[in-house]
Amino acid sequence: MNKEYIFTILICIIFFTSKISSSQAVTNVTENTPLICEMPDTGMPNDTFVALRDVAKQRMASQSSLCTNIIVSYTGFPSGIPAGPGPEQIAFQLAVDIWATLIESSQTIYIDANWVDTGNPNNLGGAAATYFAGIPGSTDNIIYPAALYEKLTNTTNSSNDIFCQFNSSRTDWFFPQDLNGDAPAGQFNFTAVVLHEIGHGLGMAGFGRTRGGIFGTQGYIRRDANGATTPLADDPLAIHTTPWDTFIDSNGISILDEGTYPDPSTTMLSAFTNQGLTSNSPIAVGQNGGTAPRTYAPNSFVSGTSYSHWDESTFNATETALMTPFLGPGEDIYDPGNVTLGFMEDMGWTLCQGSLSTNDFALDDLKVSPNPFTNTITIELPPQIANQEFNISIVDINGRVINNIESKIRSGEVRISNLNNLDKSIYFLKIESTTSDISITKKIIKK
Repeated sequence: MNKEYIFTILICIIFFTSKISSSQAVTNVTENTPLICEMPDTGMPNDTFVALRDVAKQRMASQSSLCTNIIVSYTGFPSGIPAGPGPEQIAFQLAVDIWATLIESSQTIYIDANWVDTGNPNNLGGAAATYFAGIPGSTDNIIYPAALYEKLTNTTNSSNDIFCQFNSSRTDWFFPQDLNGDAPAGQFNFTAVVLHEIGHGLGMAGFGRTRGGIFGTQGYIRRDANGATTPLADDPLAIHTTPWDTFIDSNGISILDEGTYPDPSTTMLSAFTNQGLTSNSPIAVGQNGGTAPRTYAPNSFVSGTSYSHWDESTFNATETALMTPFLGPGEDIYDPGNVTLGFMEDMGWTLCQGSLSTNDFALDDLKVSPNPFTNTITIELPPQIANQEFNISIVDINGRVINNIESKIRSGEVRISNLNNLDKSIYFLKIESTTSDISITKKIIKK
């Protein structure tokens, strides 16, 4: 199979004083300099402890129960005494094993991990991902991180999926050796930082950036099929986005709606900085109590922290804190939270624990087949809701309603036909009860 792919350079360098900025996962591959994350001293240590969910702890207790095989190539990590992995590698591997209990893939994920002196005493580290330009046969113009692309297409490649490096010159790291590790005041939980960076490498990142030059300072997202930008204001090849981008709204309108947010434009930059960015990811919204989760959009665009994180003021000290832009000294996070996992499920990841639901029955009890589909879909309703009436709609990955279907339930089933006119892509099947507060969203793929 011919696959068009790119490798992003070092995403972000993390700096800290008493509070630290975590990195964003994608940078402009046409610029041969790393994207710098630099935040002022907030003087706000954080004593939050977010424990790993019980179902994942049970899987970690038996390595044979891991849902994904993740292989790490360790370079420069010190050996322990006696010979064997040192505390740095053990703490890194702890983060790897956590992700392996949460997401499921038939394809091995390869990580290139480096323990190096970055030459800057304030630097923590950074990460980058290999990206593939779209699912074969699809028309959605989405560039997927390699690990997700391989999971969706059941293929593999010869390069590492995620690259990361962490600063060996620091003296204030805390290296957890198990899930009970509690960072002392003034020390940074290495496992939490690694969890965050791997999360970006798995797809929690967008292309939203700013650029200046002859066009003035503008916001932009779309890249060409190689993930590169050009000096052209209206490059006809700049049509590609990441899964994160497709789920971002500004004041309720998709950030990819060029009628409202031309790309590039000062209007788009304003959207990046008006504190009005949210995610319309259906499952993430459900896991956030029905409210679209806010993403980080401070009044001034900050490279490496703006756009590709959950909002700090909203989610700090909550179970969603892992993928916010800041990690404080003393803060311990061993779980990404259901809002993040819900977003990852909407991107295309399968969760080890099964699909997330806010209802009193599991989403896995509702069956949609075949999936992928060509012309017809059958929905099998669980007995608890088989007699209810529903509004059913098909929504594209940009949040646009493609079809509204009047449900006709027969023997607990709903059959939807005449779908051959849909483009090959990922869609969402939204099922809303007209007689209760149940709302269910399922990801479906047109082949």
